[in-house]
Amino acid sequence: MKAEFTVALLAVAMLFASAMAQEYAADDWLKKGYELMANGSFEEAAKAIQKSIDLCPSPTNATLWDAKAQSLALAASLNGNRSQYNESLKAEDKAIEMDPTNSTFLVNKGFLIANMADVFEDKNASMYEDSVKEFEKAIQLDPKNMDAWNWKGMVLDSRLNRSEEALLAYEKVIEIGGTDARDNILLANAWSAKGGALAKLGRNNESAAAFDRAIELNPQNAASIWYLKARSFNSSGMYDEAVKAYDKAIELSKVNLTVAQAYEGKGSALLKLGKYDEAVSAYDKAIELFPIRASGSTWHKKGTALKALGKQSEADAAFAKAKEMGYQG
Repeated sequence: MKAEFTVALLAVAMLFASAMAQEYAADDWLKKGYELMANGSFEEAAKAIQKSIDLCPSPTNATLWDAKAQSLALAASLNGNRSQYNESLKAEDKAIEMDPTNSTFLVNKGFLIANMADVFEDKNASMYEDSVKEFEKAIQLDPKNMDAWNWKGMVLDSRLNRSEEALLAYEKVIEIGGTDARDNILLANAWSAKGGALAKLGRNNESAAAFDRAIELNPQNAASIWYLKARSFNSSGMYDEAVKAYDKAIELSKVNLTVAQAYEGKGSALLKLGKYDEAVSAYDKAIELFPIRASGSTWHKKGTALKALGKQSEADAAFAKAKEMGYQG
């Protein structure tokens, strides 16, 4: 009897050890997946996370499926692989099926649908509506989910042009508030997005104040917020104010891409102001700082400024470059 008990105890111990080994292996693969995502190797990340799913003692680990969905979506967006993006949505649905009370998974699904509309569906309005529905489901589960309110506002505003409704969503984020560093970033994003929506509605003074509040809340991201503020001024026809805001973004940013975007925006504002020499200089700087970003539109606007200065041969060269890059305007 004692021998049988010892054998049984050893068997249980071996099973426990095997389960523990699998758990550690699953954790290792998950860690590797996150590292690969951080390095931009999204397809490999998805494979590593799938290994973690396969090895995990608990097959109902919804978080792993959510992580797989994110890595597949990132890979699909970079590679233009629609079927891979469909797989990412299936993975997110699996996460939701396993944990239907987790509002974060619904937010992530809403974001995936909106991004799919951007990348693969030529900005299909019905898909944006579907993404908003996912955010609303998340809000029903957790009315204080700041991400859900924020993303709902972003899609309503920037994709469906429903700025009045978007404002209500941004104001909800601000009302919910928060105390930690991440909440402050979300609040800053909401104030910044609110500034953009107000600018679209012609409420320029309120817009400027909203951007200023965003900068107060997240000074580390001031360069990007100044850039967004400048874009809002530009789209509202406030070109002098836009130039000043672009200059502030250029002064504060340490990222070449942001600086290049700011120079291009500054060039467009200067073009509207009839300051053609300065516009050409701004476009040149944008092209110099980030040549792979410079589009046919950038070159065409540079050509327009050169033509206004009477520099026809240089303008023709810029227009030719724009056409070479596929500009159809």
